[in-house]
Amino acid sequence: QAVQAENVTVLEGGTAQISCRLQNYDGSIVVIQNPRRQTLFFNGTRALKDDRFQMVLFTPRLVRITLTNVSVTDEGGYFCQLYTAATHHQVATLSVLVPPEMPTVEVKQEAVEGDEVELTCVSPRSKPATSLRWVRNSREIPGAVSQQDNGKTFSVSNTIRIPVERKDNGAALSCEASHQALGGQKKIRHYRLDVYFAPSVRIVPPSGILREGDSLSLTCSVTGNP
Repeated sequence: QAVQAENVTVLEGGTAQISCRLQNYDGSIVVIQNPRRQTLFFNGTRALKDDRFQMVLFTPRLVRITLTNVSVTDEGGYFCQLYTAATHHQVATLSVLVPPEMPTVEVKQEAVEGDEVELTCVSPRSKPATSLRWVRNSREIPGAVSQQDNGKTFSVSNTIRIPVERKDNGAALSCEASHQALGGQKKIRHYRLDVYFAPSVRIVPPSGILREGDSLSLTCSVTGNP
């Protein structure tokens, strides 16, 4: 092949290198076009007024441009075209990854002893779609996962419904977001249950034997939330 192109994957906001390899280059015209078929460079000369594109290398074997501050709208096929007696072209596909932000937790209603609480973990924007999971005591809590396509990016939610008792007050849960752009790391949102329960009263008598004339001291202990 007279022209070879290499596919590129880059994080949103990063810099992409788009390379075209030439075989037996004889000084013919080389044109690089964006996915909308607008000419970016004509034989090394800028043709489109977008300063994010720079020609960094133009040799008989390799032509390379860079694109800074990449966005998802830059995705697609970039055309490397060599005009000899016949026209040769190859497409370098640019893919953009959008890592998720820290997920948020939405609570539908207050948690009351004896009822269920509904918690939703939300990741509003990522590409491809983020994987969300709820964890308690190192165990995953199965939830209902919803995914919405926002055009170039995805929003994802994971909703769980769990029964709560007073012993669950203060229990620690976490929502974990996993994504290939995070390099094996996770973004974790921690959440503590706040369970409302009715007060319980306990009266503690004094220890030992009381005799007539002794002072009586009673302790009243009340536990409740709030």
